[in-house]
Amino acid sequence: MSSIDQIMQHDHERLDALLEACATAVQESRWQDAAGLLEQFRRGIVEGHMFVEETMLFPAFEALEGDGEHSLTALLRKGHQDLRVFFQEMAEAIEAQDAEEFNDFLSTVQTILRQHDAREEAELYPHLADAMPDHGAAAAQRMADGQGEKGHE
Repeated sequence: MSSIDQIMQHDHERLDALLEACATAVQESRWQDAAGLLEQFRRGIVEGHMFVEETMLFPAFEALEGDGEHSLTALLRKGHQDLRVFFQEMAEAIEAQDAEEFNDFLSTVQTILRQHDAREEAELYPHLADAMPDHGAAAAQRMADGQGEKGHE
């Protein structure tokens, strides 16, 4: 089994590829495909990736650091909140078949994700195996379970 930091980094890459596929669908005016890909991305990041971070990884890191909500995890949680709003705006742009508006939101989301993911990968993930009693095995399993639910309503 891969380490939890490798699993989370791989999931960043998987999610980035889904978002790129969605952007391509928008560019090609394949609106139904774009809507489906965005929903698959949104479920993967919100119900999978962010859920694991917020319920398992952040608390383990905070316990390791010993000061409740750590400034790093507070910043990352705020980023998650902001991204959720942008995902809704992107869905509305697709529903309106407004490629220009979608691309404006996409550019913002991609910038936020690049910075957010880099911070997680440099400052959070390297400490997770030591922070978690099972070295991240349960979180890794939750991520694997979430990735297997493609198309599940």
